[in-house]
Amino acid sequence: MKKIIALVLSVVLICCCSVTAFAAESPTAGSKVTVTIRKADSVAPTEKVDIKYTVDKGAVISVKADEAKYGKFDSWSIYKATEVADGVSAPVKSGVITLNAARNLATKITTTTAVEGTDYEIVSGSLTAKELTVKVNTDVIICGNYKGVITNPLTNSTADNSAVAPQTGDMTVLYATIIMLAVVAFGFGVKKVYCK
Repeated sequence: MKKIIALVLSVVLICCCSVTAFAAESPTAGSKVTVTIRKADSVAPTEKVDIKYTVDKGAVISVKADEAKYGKFDSWSIYKATEVADGVSAPVKSGVITLNAARNLATKITTTTAVEGTDYEIVSGSLTAKELTVKVNTDVIICGNYKGVITNPLTNSTADNSAVAPQTGDMTVLYATIIMLAVVAFGFGVKKVYCK
């Protein structure tokens, strides 16, 4: 029995310690850009809404309007996103300020309307079509606009401005480990009581 319990605990510990081993590979060669989608459904399941993700420059992104969730669709807005050190007019990535200085400054994202043909290219659809496919050339935020309201590119679609903190991540592995350890401890306690 002790060998079985030791084996189960070993497997649990291996699974817990190897979670980071299954993480996605860091971007390597090629130029990368970040894309964020607001108030839309992503056609590709890997492209999540309201999460900034990294793709190769020139990648093709497809989005579609979600009228069931947000109401009557009006148009798409595509914004160019630039990370700027707070109080400094030049982008952090420009090299105008030193890396050490940039680390000591707070950064914020500023947006400007993206330029078609430069920042992105429409592959299919249009800015007024319910489904849009674009090729991205720079960091962009793609927003769906509904019921005559222009979506704020810097606010998550699901933001409710409540005081409740959002859930930080999936804790399933941790919960399973705690439950398994509790069961093992209970088993040892029961065994000790009945062995007397």
